[in-house]
Amino acid sequence: MTELAKSQLSLTDSFTRSLACAAITPGLRSILLFDSSFEVLQLAAQIIAEMLEVVVGDTVKAVYLNSFESEENLWGSWQLSAQSEKQLLQWKPGLLANDSELRLVIIPDLTKLSLAAARACVVLMGTDVAHLQRHGQQTQWQPNICWLAGCGTGEVGMVSPHLLDRFALRLKAEVRKTKDRAKEILELIDEQESAKANKPELILPIEIEDKLKKALRHHPQISPKAIARILNYTPQLEEIYPRREIALARLSLANVRLEGADEMSANDVDIAARMIGLSPISEPIKETPNPIPEPVREPAPRKQERLPEIPNLKVTATTEKISELVYQPTQSEFIAPTPLNLTSNLENLYPEDTAAVERDVDSLRLPTRRFRSKAVPRGSIIGVEKAKTLQDIALVPTLIEAAKYQPIRCKDKTASQKPLLQLSPTDFYSYRRSPVAEQMLMLLIDYTCLQDCDWQEELLPYLSWAYVERASVCLIQVGAANASNFLQAERIMAHSILVPRINAGLEAGRGKATPLAHGLQLGLQTLRHALQHGRSTVDEAVLVVISDGRGNVPLDGCIKPPVGRKGVEDALLVAESIGNLDKVKTVLLNPQPEQYRDLPLELAEKMGASVFDIPPLRIVEEE
Repeated sequence: MTELAKSQLSLTDSFTRSLACAAITPGLRSILLFDSSFEVLQLAAQIIAEMLEVVVGDTVKAVYLNSFESEENLWGSWQLSAQSEKQLLQWKPGLLANDSELRLVIIPDLTKLSLAAARACVVLMGTDVAHLQRHGQQTQWQPNICWLAGCGTGEVGMVSPHLLDRFALRLKAEVRKTKDRAKEILELIDEQESAKANKPELILPIEIEDKLKKALRHHPQISPKAIARILNYTPQLEEIYPRREIALARLSLANVRLEGADEMSANDVDIAARMIGLSPISEPIKETPNPIPEPVREPAPRKQERLPEIPNLKVTATTEKISELVYQPTQSEFIAPTPLNLTSNLENLYPEDTAAVERDVDSLRLPTRRFRSKAVPRGSIIGVEKAKTLQDIALVPTLIEAAKYQPIRCKDKTASQKPLLQLSPTDFYSYRRSPVAEQMLMLLIDYTCLQDCDWQEELLPYLSWAYVERASVCLIQVGAANASNFLQAERIMAHSILVPRINAGLEAGRGKATPLAHGLQLGLQTLRHALQHGRSTVDEAVLVVISDGRGNVPLDGCIKPPVGRKGVEDALLVAESIGNLDKVKTVLLNPQPEQYRDLPLELAEKMGASVFDIPPLRIVEEE
């Protein structure tokens, strides 16, 4: 990123202006950037940090929260003291603990945030007073934190709604790069030279600094029309706390403070809504005929303090005069700065309202373990934590922790003695691993036999079990309409029943053939790998088969007429191998076909499965 000139940042840009509103309004200092790269996130952090330094008159400390943050890192812990020999332990505050210094907390990816950090965000965002009771420490303070997080729109369903609801300001920014290859190479060269010279990457313009300082001393009034206009942008739901209405009101008021006007009108609400891409859900209330004329508002004494026109900003019609909507400076008063090419085109401000749910009900709590009393080192490594046992020790963090206290531990050693690395039980760290599923639900569905039975109702209890137990899911499609090869079955793996691919796979239509033997072979291979391969993580598997037992495709996939019972015999042979597996509970849902009614029972006998009949559709319709 090249060094930004002073003229490259301007409040005419909706993204920069939104950050300025957050800087002067503590209630807006929880910002969520949608679909923005890490480069844009860093740029936004630099901009808001310099604006906050102007507002508070002090330096801002940047803190990053990732997937490995623990309770000790966030709130504090006891550590060895290196200052006093009498006091061996001292309390070290955490990243979010009591501190008068303003902190900018940056979350690169909200979906990968650790559970401890997610709970801390829910507790601290928007609260006036925070309390801490931990390891004998009892303190309370006023949180002084500005939050800046990034999240993909398609991954919103993985984040807890309690956490998303805390972010007052939603933005989307993209840096438009030039298509000129020569200019792009020159920008890369300037970026390398700037990094070598350790020059600051961002310089806040003096004009913006003056605007922020004047806005801090300005306190306009709020008109009743503005309050009524805010309600036109948000749905009226009694069970939801009105955070969205409050956020829009605060953004509108902050915009007026930057403008320098004496009153916040309905037009100011429209401008703030368009800045963040919010559309009205209802039309403005029309005035009755012959309304009582209102006194004409005098213009501000300084025209340069009024709100400049924001590019590509359309405002719906209101009862105010169009001339009072925005301030358009003349050519002599306003010179267009060099654009930073930051665009904000957020189509849906609250995508979590319509996003597919990919989280658990208790997404802020670790899943309970049924088979193991403690976590075993089998999940993927997401960080480190203080070791409680000598298993799965993280060597490098342990040695680094021990190296910090070597001057204290080796101070009694003489010069002739060779100092050795001394370890203490408090030095040991172990790996923090993501929780793994201990149970699996495997669904083998023959889509060619579902047209005359109510199979969804019979399958629902097993889907509910997979959700409650947080089991991994494997869907094997036999004879699906969307199969890439109709002579073979297909397999879909997911970590949870909430993954949208599972729902889409269940809704697949009827195909042209029934490769039942190949589907059972895929199920056998998957079960063996999950239960017996290496350091297996699955302790129990539930196999649910919906099939009429009629397979017209042999296991090798070669159809040579006459086929006869080759496909059925291959399916029964593989089913017998499935029945010999341990830790597998098999269930067959019988669609009760009109022809060859003994085939499903024969298939269930080979697998050692329990049989449950699926009622026909006509019985459900009569009920």
